[in-house]
Amino acid sequence: MSVAIIPMAQDFGWSPSVAGLVQSAFFWGYILSQLPGGVLTSRFGGRRVMPVGVTMWSLATAAVPLLAGTVPGLCISRAAVGLGEAVAPSSATDMVSRIVPQQERSTAVSMVFGGLHVGSILGLLAAPYLITHFGWETVFVAFGVAGLAWVLWFEQLMSGILAADPEAAALLTEDRLAVATASAEQHDSGSHGGHAAGPITGSVPWRAFLRSRAVQALMYTHFCNNWFHYTMLAWLPTYFTDTLSVDLMHAAQTALLPPLAGIAASSVAGPAADALISKGIAVGTVRKLAQCTAFLVPTACLLAAAQPTDSSNVTVALITAALGISSFSLAGLYCTHQDLSLKYSSAMLGLTNTSGAIPGILGVAFTGYLYDKTGSWPLALFYPTMFFLLTGAAVYTFLGSNTAENFDQPGLNRPFGFKAKIGAILEGPKQVLNGVKHKLGGLFQLAGKDKQE
Repeated sequence: MSVAIIPMAQDFGWSPSVAGLVQSAFFWGYILSQLPGGVLTSRFGGRRVMPVGVTMWSLATAAVPLLAGTVPGLCISRAAVGLGEAVAPSSATDMVSRIVPQQERSTAVSMVFGGLHVGSILGLLAAPYLITHFGWETVFVAFGVAGLAWVLWFEQLMSGILAADPEAAALLTEDRLAVATASAEQHDSGSHGGHAAGPITGSVPWRAFLRSRAVQALMYTHFCNNWFHYTMLAWLPTYFTDTLSVDLMHAAQTALLPPLAGIAASSVAGPAADALISKGIAVGTVRKLAQCTAFLVPTACLLAAAQPTDSSNVTVALITAALGISSFSLAGLYCTHQDLSLKYSSAMLGLTNTSGAIPGILGVAFTGYLYDKTGSWPLALFYPTMFFLLTGAAVYTFLGSNTAENFDQPGLNRPFGFKAKIGAILEGPKQVLNGVKHKLGGLFQLAGKDKQE
């Protein structure tokens, strides 16, 4: 979409603000599905939920050309894409937490989420060619068909796992909210990931999550991480087109560099983190080291890129380094949910990814609005990102934790105190309304008697 939006904006005469609105529409659906997606993956397993989500967003993607004639129609189709894609992070996290032990989890998470960079590269390679030769409409049709083909491949892969390793296949589909779980001392000791400790429960303890300082810190860290990635993903081709004075093809080719750097960083971050943990370094120390690397080094790179320079190559190199090194989050932020609770890791990711989806709605549109008003890419794109990266690193380091927590502990999921206060405040108006209702009922009864007489 970040590439196709350029010719679409030219065809329909959109300003940067409207283009930002269209791109942010994806996150309207994305944010709505985070919590339900976390529950569904805990209940049915990511193995079952993932192909349903991919099918939904593939069909919605292919439908974009049919609805692109109006901004509301296009926004609805993009929101539908987000609605389906929202279950992917929780599904992937769920599958990793079920079958991968802790000492190998950084590598597994880096490999799985590093695939996002591969997708970005393939998209940036294919989109300009399709747009140039066949029009921007073909991008959405081709990617929709590719998604449906992936679903068929995934189902064949899962059938192979069922035949080769029935135990792993059973773990991938087990209902975590209805099955008694193993002890905390044993949940990471086997060949598969196992489960975190906790009693049989039928629901997700959302209030217990929100009471945890570690989860609160994780929610803000996820928000900061995604502000960086979503605003850059949405606006980088446009930024390169404006600042480097290149055409769409060359802008897209330049935008290939950050995903390539991300793949390189991902291949280092995961194994390096697992190696440190295997040597006895505390999990929390390794996670915080990885996350500070992912936030502080890109901050320095963006600060340097925001300075005036005669060399566009230097700017591109700095942005590439910033986005590449940020992939160290895969060994920090994205492993923390499983550190805190294997049982609820996918649901917890749904919660933190809800806060992480907010930048997709506000950040992308805000960047376009700010650029409309200032005409400055550093003010619109770089400086807000630097603020969130710095504060995110501080919050994760000083308030975050990677120590496993028992969210099923009695009393943690009790209603919040503010609900009782709100109920007390509303009690007066409620009594007044009941009194009015009673009086109206009496009047209607009298009117009915008068008619009968």
